Amino acid sequence: MTILYRGDRPGNWWHVNNPKDSGFVPSSPGGWPSESRIIDHIAAGSVTSPYVSFTRSFSVARQYALVGKTGFASTSRPGYVWEIEVSADNVCKVIDPVIEIARTLPNPESSLSYQHDGSPGFLLGVVDPHHMGHYLKQLRSVPPGTGGTPRPANLSPQLEALVRTLRDAEILVQGAVPAALVRNRIEVIP
Repeated sequence: MTILYRGDRPGNWWHVNNPKDSGFVPSSPGGWPSESRIIDHIAAGSVTSPYVSFTRSFSVARQYALVGKTGFASTSRPGYVWEIEVSADNVCKVIDPVIEIARTLPNPESSLSYQHDGSPGFLLGVVDPHHMGHYLKQLRSVPPGTGGTPRPANLSPQLEALVRTLRDAEILVQGAVPAALVRNRIEVIP
């Protein structure tokens, strides 16, 4: 058995719609699964996804339950961390996005830009755009005398998805998670 978590802030869909009653259903349950859909789901927050995101880290889920677009969790409006238990019985198809995304990485010798062409700090901006977003805006360096135009660094969708997956210890479930697998709802307050 594997325990997975999902943190939902006050006002979020799963905060309002109890998955202990209906399970976790992806926004597009009949959508066609693919590596590009995984990347879109993680990097762009796609709403046409056949996946539901979970994490192996209670700490990550707790953080997502504390802060959101509708404000902070409070005693009167706690966030929730949902705990699900999945097994190898094929009720749920559990996917490691790192493995799936790695299959799509371009060859470093291809004409495509590799993962990024910014400074080492660029990754800090990808990990935490709210606090470290200034790294994303820094102009990339060009060799002297080349006449290259300074511009912000490129970021591949694969790298963005990989960094977010690793940051969040993210695991995807393809399709619906039945309500019977939702084991616990933990209230989270600051």
